[in-house]
Amino acid sequence: MDTFTPTAALRQQMLVLEDALAHLARLLAQLEPLEAHVYPLPAVPLGKEHDPIDTIEVGYLSGEAALTATLAAYQDHSARPGCSTKATHRLPGWLRFPAASAGQLAPLIEEINGHKLTFKTLVQAAGGRDEKFELVHSALPGVITLQVYRKLTLLQGELHSLGFTWADKQSISRLTREQVLEMLEHSRRYVPALSDNEEWSKMVDQEVYDIRRLPADVELRIRRPVKTHPMINLLWQDREPRKQQLKASLPLLLCSDTQPSVTHLGHYPPKLRQARRDRKIGGEAIIERLHLYRFQG
Repeated sequence: MDTFTPTAALRQQMLVLEDALAHLARLLAQLEPLEAHVYPLPAVPLGKEHDPIDTIEVGYLSGEAALTATLAAYQDHSARPGCSTKATHRLPGWLRFPAASAGQLAPLIEEINGHKLTFKTLVQAAGGRDEKFELVHSALPGVITLQVYRKLTLLQGELHSLGFTWADKQSISRLTREQVLEMLEHSRRYVPALSDNEEWSKMVDQEVYDIRRLPADVELRIRRPVKTHPMINLLWQDREPRKQQLKASLPLLLCSDTQPSVTHLGHYPPKLRQARRDRKIGGEAIIERLHLYRFQG
């Protein structure tokens, strides 16, 4: 690939990946799963990607329909008409195959994940955010890179149980006053598209003033909501640690002759958690655009 331009190299890498995924689709269709379950989620309309998520209605497919949906999801890398390109498509689910099929599946899954990593490396080598965007969308218009990056999961062994759930936690980063000041000075150079340079500078000046007024040992945290997404909780019979948790962006493949107990993915929010969804973590909002909060020691 060294003789290719970055655009040509990325296109070639996508062809290699798509060929390997097509090989996987043929193999999975030949092997025929012992069981297959997937949970289609509603698409996110264009312009709605930042709206608060109150409810998610979950679908359900099993058997041949689940296998067909899985094969399509593995090869789905492009934006859909009318849907946001900032919200990736997810298909939680799982397919179980005989334990003996691992010998055929494992090398191919490893190969596919290697192709995905190479694709990501080519994109990252383009430089900054704008350069990466330009490379991907000139080489492969409409491709959503995060959907290409997602690795496929193949599990082998005896599972006691497999349970789907929802994650909607918050990411919390602790910062010193000096770190926040450095962040504000950095943001001064990046004026939002719809903002006036002078107004933006005045706003940052005020934020810097407000932070400098705080005690040097003040406890500051950036608290950002994490997008609601499905997860899988695994409990193994034959290994330590027995518990494992995975993101459920794509159906996982399990090679096992033992049928685990299953908790299917339900609608969001789960009924038992609805009453707790408005709980507060606390803290005083200092700079809302940064999700910055002050906590009392």
